[in-house]
Amino acid sequence: MKWPQGWREVLLSDVIESAQPGFAQRPGEEDEGSTPQIRTHNVSPDGRITLEGIKHVTVAEGDLERYRLISGDVVFNNTNSEEWVGKTAVFDQDAGVFVYSNHMTRIRVRRELLLPEFLATYLHFLWSAGYARNRAKRWVSQAAIDVPTLLKFKLPLPPLPEQQRIVEVLREADLRRFQDAADRAEKLRQALVASALSRKLTPTWRKNDESQKWRELLLSEVIESVQPGFAQRPGEEDEGSTPQIRTHNVTPEGRISLHGIKHVRVAEGDFERYRLLPGDVIFNNTNSEEWVGKTAIFDQIDGVFVYSNHMTRIRVRQNLLLPEFLATYLHFLWAAGYARNRAKRWVSQAAIDVPTLMKFKVLLPPLAEQQHIVDLLRQVDGRVFADAIDQGTRLQSALITEALSGRLTAAWREQHAQALTEAARERDTRLGVPAPKVTVQFTEHAPAERRTDLARPRRQALIEQLSSFQHEVWNTLRFEWRGAVLADDPAAFEEFCTSPQTAWRLEGFAAGREEVRRALEQLAAMGLIRKMSLPRLDPNTGRTEYLTAFRPLREAEDGTRAEEDTALADAERLARELERRRAPEAH
Repeated sequence: MKWPQGWREVLLSDVIESAQPGFAQRPGEEDEGSTPQIRTHNVSPDGRITLEGIKHVTVAEGDLERYRLISGDVVFNNTNSEEWVGKTAVFDQDAGVFVYSNHMTRIRVRRELLLPEFLATYLHFLWSAGYARNRAKRWVSQAAIDVPTLLKFKLPLPPLPEQQRIVEVLREADLRRFQDAADRAEKLRQALVASALSRKLTPTWRKNDESQKWRELLLSEVIESVQPGFAQRPGEEDEGSTPQIRTHNVTPEGRISLHGIKHVRVAEGDFERYRLLPGDVIFNNTNSEEWVGKTAIFDQIDGVFVYSNHMTRIRVRQNLLLPEFLATYLHFLWAAGYARNRAKRWVSQAAIDVPTLMKFKVLLPPLAEQQHIVDLLRQVDGRVFADAIDQGTRLQSALITEALSGRLTAAWREQHAQALTEAARERDTRLGVPAPKVTVQFTEHAPAERRTDLARPRRQALIEQLSSFQHEVWNTLRFEWRGAVLADDPAAFEEFCTSPQTAWRLEGFAAGREEVRRALEQLAAMGLIRKMSLPRLDPNTGRTEYLTAFRPLREAEDGTRAEEDTALADAERLARELERRRAPEAH
């Protein structure tokens, strides 16, 4: 692309000081710490930091400064589903101490060359244009942009005064105050929902008629059918023609959104089984802990839609229950944390299978009162705000496109030509000097050698037998992953092998997934890591399957390594037994 006079195209690596991925919380310690951690959902689709659903984690001693966010840092979402990877925002929280997860990369700019607000706007623009998605490495349901790839992103570099002008113009067009108004309206609506479902909204309407009693029934008693959806075959993502409702298409407000809708192939004969009709209730059966249980009423009249295996379609007995009332009630249970508490959990995921869902208790007013409650809530529906914000977002997107092409500031540029020429000259002089090497820290937190009941020389002898590749796989599991890796789960194992947090150790070996798996098996056989089986529930069948996993060996509170001692002793005994059995064959 031809840039305006005075602009220059550079690599991201030329204009930043550092790019640092964050850290993952250890399994079992989710939300048990005191330090807020920015995660993928804390960068909104419009490129802002939001503290909704913020998690609190435990930060290891000495790691706080390494992973701390300060105002002006650019936060880039390095790992997510394909449609969300690459979201970017400027961290703008001045109060408190925040850190960030391994799915985010913190970028600190060379401020004599680049404004963080300009960089965040440009990177988020690349996400909205699909560029980040195209540059990402993909696997089942996930995509990632590692630091080496990110550093090769090209960006336009106007002189600093023009960057400042662009940032100021876009700030004037910021929709935040409208979004804040929409948030307040949504909170009011949620308060009304809580009042309605606690029977406080309609006492006057009931006129204290005792015949208008509410009943409490199981969900199974008031529905006609319940049907989980289907997963798209790997390699056929977004290659079909039928729109499929997925987890991100149910908003936190409990509405259907077609933003980022995927299109899939539907096998012959499956259309009727998985088709959505207006009035169907859509329940999110599998998601992260904070989102599982979101619910919405399907309200699309035009077109044929289906839904994914992470969603469950509910059709009600309409002589007992209005679908709008049920969707409101189930979404209220999600907002209140009830769904999360009923979900079955595993690494980074939670699920509510059909048998569990069928046991949910539902408050059942008479049909006329259900209709009255639905009508009252419809009057405070935030969709008017949402539609206005959607329109404003489209206009804002067009404005950003004009700004980042230089067309928005063309007249301003002519009026300030001399100052911009001097600023461009100063910028080029700085760029002409060899740029300081970008800092990408990957520090091993190797624990100090502790006392043990097994002689350390034996352990050292085993370690010396490891190949370079085995050693790096071992270190990846101990220092970067810091927990159990599910080798039988393709998505989880792919993340272990390729995520920015771990892949830097293994990149130089050009090893495939099978080689990594084989190395883990060998390390377990030597007694250096633990091999185990973990249960996982299939939300569609309700069956429990057992997956092979590997984890580092644990240390005791006093620093001893009893588990390691046992594992190494077992491996040594096994080796002696195999040697004993071979001995007769030699004769």
